[in-house]
Amino acid sequence: MYYAVESRDPGIWLDGLLRRIDGAPGVHWSALIDGVFDHEGKPFAAPVHRYPLYGDTGALCELVPASPYLLPLDGMASVERRALLAALGTHCQGRPMLSFVASWQSAERLVKLWQPCLQPVIAGDDTPYLLRFADTRVLSALPVVLSLEGWNRLTAPLAQWHLVNRQGGLDVLALTEPRAELEAYRDEPLMLSQEELDRMLDAAMPDAVLDLMYREALLPDIGKAEAYRLVARCCEVARMHQAEAAPDIALLALYAMAKGEASLEGPEFLQWLAGSRQSGSAWREYLLSALGDGGVL
Repeated sequence: MYYAVESRDPGIWLDGLLRRIDGAPGVHWSALIDGVFDHEGKPFAAPVHRYPLYGDTGALCELVPASPYLLPLDGMASVERRALLAALGTHCQGRPMLSFVASWQSAERLVKLWQPCLQPVIAGDDTPYLLRFADTRVLSALPVVLSLEGWNRLTAPLAQWHLVNRQGGLDVLALTEPRAELEAYRDEPLMLSQEELDRMLDAAMPDAVLDLMYREALLPDIGKAEAYRLVARCCEVARMHQAEAAPDIALLALYAMAKGEASLEGPEFLQWLAGSRQSGSAWREYLLSALGDGGVL
């Protein structure tokens, strides 16, 4: 599996996060870890109790071994908290599995409040959709792909949310202001529109294309964050021209990596795009011809 996340020493964000924690003593701080990335591997040896988001009963009980979970950061000395966060950051580095939340609620209570958001229902369809917001690749897109109502619903119990980004630094997620604790929280399932689901699928495409290129041994020696940026740009170009298949987008990414990103706006390429309504086979034929000895998917 290819993760388009740079493996950076957590020291680049640790001091900033600790200042945030020290500056907001009136809330409960927790680390949110996506346990699926440790499934069948060695989990983080936490010195505090963990609170899994999936329970032993209910629709997600079979996923408990890979459940995301909260690690409370309250009630420990500064030295202990620093050591815990440094060890956790090292354990998770290079994988999209770590974020930090500040909530008016305890970790145990926050797990309960988030239950209606774990499996949102698509409007007009009774089929639940697993929303893996502990995966930071998903989380980073949610403020854009969700409606304001949906994003506010997910973040209602939170005063702050920070994630380790693709560059290995720390991003602050934008929450609706002003922030204040609600008197009551809704308990019906989060409802998503088909448009929101479509935007989620579009947001996931660059990572799917990169994983395909990795499995086919087609990725050149390029930084992971830069690879993601370039493939995301190729996904935009492909979407504009109704090219939706991951192998076709991967070929376009190979073309851009070989010829340079500017080639996506080159006269020859734009003329070809404007002059035809390409079938999948025509798209592949053109890109393979331009690549010469490039890979075949």
